[in-house]
Amino acid sequence: MKRFQFPLEHVRRWRSEQASLEEAKLGQLCDRLTALGEARQRVALARTQSEQQVLRQAFIDASELQSLEAYRLHTRTKIRDIGIQQQQCEQQLAEQRKKLIEARQKAELLDRLKQKALGEWTAANNREEETLATELFLAKRRRQPSHRAS
Repeated sequence: MKRFQFPLEHVRRWRSEQASLEEAKLGQLCDRLTALGEARQRVALARTQSEQQVLRQAFIDASELQSLEAYRLHTRTKIRDIGIQQQQCEQQLAEQRKKLIEARQKAELLDRLKQKALGEWTAANNREEETLATELFLAKRRRQPSHRAS
């Protein structure tokens, strides 16, 4: 019997590669979300440190307070903008998770079809081998002279 060949192997491999690609995209989005969180923390920490540095001074000039307030407004806006980017990234993550689940399901379907086809091929191959073995045994037995003649 010829060796097993899954007719949809090319499609199965392509679907598997698509699932891997979607998984990589998900990983990139997770990394981006992490980076945004870290950036938000850095800005908040820098603002806190600046405030503490100015407020620790014995004498605070009015221009320093104005600069501090301008910096606070700037960092508040920056933190808000990063928060918006985080929300957008979380939405993209949710969409990407759906794409990944769909891609995995399609790949798994073809994997199951391949396993089913392989099982059917194996069963047919086993039946063919058994039939061949039976035929060989019977042919060999017919050729041997009978030992009962004595």
